[in-house]
Amino acid sequence: MEAFFLQVVNLGISAGWLVLAVLVLRLVLRRAPRWMICAMWGLVALRLLCPVSIESALSLVPSAQTLPAEILTTAAPEIHSGVTAIDRVVNPVLTQTLAPTPGASTNPTQLLSTVLAWIWAAGVAATLLYALVSTLLLRRRVATATLYAPGVKQSEYIATPFVLGVIRPTVYLPYRMEEADLPHVLAHERAHIRRRDGAWKLLGFVLLSVYWFHPLLWAAYLFFCRDVESACDEAVIRDLPEEERRSYAAALLRCGTGRSTQFIYPLSFRDT
Repeated sequence: MEAFFLQVVNLGISAGWLVLAVLVLRLVLRRAPRWMICAMWGLVALRLLCPVSIESALSLVPSAQTLPAEILTTAAPEIHSGVTAIDRVVNPVLTQTLAPTPGASTNPTQLLSTVLAWIWAAGVAATLLYALVSTLLLRRRVATATLYAPGVKQSEYIATPFVLGVIRPTVYLPYRMEEADLPHVLAHERAHIRRRDGAWKLLGFVLLSVYWFHPLLWAAYLFFCRDVESACDEAVIRDLPEEERRSYAAALLRCGTGRSTQFIYPLSFRDT
């Protein structure tokens, strides 16, 4: 398991450089369509999924294998980050701290990697379990929802509209909604379904569960969810006249709770 964990860490480090690049591009390309930014997040997901890296002079990733495989057995463990300044600072510390003592029966690097690998596996299990339990609790809350229209239900136990489900996605609406807001809210939630945003968000959270130790990927997931919402809005208002666009924005604002729930219910779209 240590070798697999090492590969996960290397992929996470490589993806971290791409996350930084996308975050910078989000600032530079503020007026760009959000679907373009979502596509950039797709490149990050591809990096996390693909163990093979194509390196070139134009690559954004300094090193595809920051932690070489031999680091687990060598007497002088070193990293190869691709950034000389980082290597000069980190490698002397690693060599001094983790170099095996002559005659010792255990290698500190192997022992540390074993412990970290089990901690990582426990973190993956805990994150996935959290997603499963939160989704089951949400389904239990809306179990008594009544049918409003095909694929749309209403419940008295929710405060904001949301889509739940990937294979058979359903729009859930609170009973306490202004009638004039319903067409706009339904347009937004149905756009999520047409765009298969639920499946993309599920993939994003599964990847986040695997790379839960990486703070940049938590930031990436949060911004990805925001960009998906913005892309969904752009798809809805693309052909609307100016007056309808204002009504649409006002309707979503009235239905919002004022706080993000992306991590409370990670497998549903609640932040309209």
